[in-house]
Amino acid sequence: MTGWLIFLGVILFILGVLMIPVHAEGYYKEEFSLKIRCLFFLKFTILPAKEKEKKKEEKPKEKKTAEEKPAEKKEKRKMTVEEIVDMTVHVVEKYGPGAKMILRNIRFHRLEFYWKVGAEDAAACGIKYGRACAWISGVLGFFRNLMRIEKTKLKVFPDFICEEDERYGGFDLELNPLIVIIGALRMAAAFLGDLIKSAKEKPKNNAVKHKIKAKESA
Repeated sequence: MTGWLIFLGVILFILGVLMIPVHAEGYYKEEFSLKIRCLFFLKFTILPAKEKEKKKEEKPKEKKTAEEKPAEKKEKRKMTVEEIVDMTVHVVEKYGPGAKMILRNIRFHRLEFYWKVGAEDAAACGIKYGRACAWISGVLGFFRNLMRIEKTKLKVFPDFICEEDERYGGFDLELNPLIVIIGALRMAAAFLGDLIKSAKEKPKNNAVKHKIKAKESA
């Protein structure tokens, strides 16, 4: 009996800890930084990685001989803000119930994003500026229906001198970890359901293809 009481006590303690709101502060300019705060005194820096950790990951460079040719390394391309947001929208549309449960749990106390649009000439800059404004308004409308956003500062402005775009901004949000975990489990269940469904449909599709080929050969 005491064992069950201890077990229930541990479960209730874990649930109580997971129900404590977590605050996250992020900033983006070329690189993304993220800090997590809980209970007003627990603070963690998630991104960027600490310099010590980076040094450990770096392997000592070996001296190259004259015969050895340097191996060509493919540089990993960083995802842009637009690609990350578009991917998030795609996930929400595909795994609606779980993803929407997570998003409805998020409250943005502050959301700022500035986009300086640049191009080779004025005409191209104007076209890019119009597309950027349309993208921003569409994305904001989509997420406003799912999340609570208190303060918003979104600005898109053209720069006819600079040839490249520049994006920077930050946010301060609050969420409940327990609801995030439940929503993630619902998304995982939906993902596994899709995998099982596709695995069952493959033999049927292969059988249909074989029948079609047999009729064509006959």
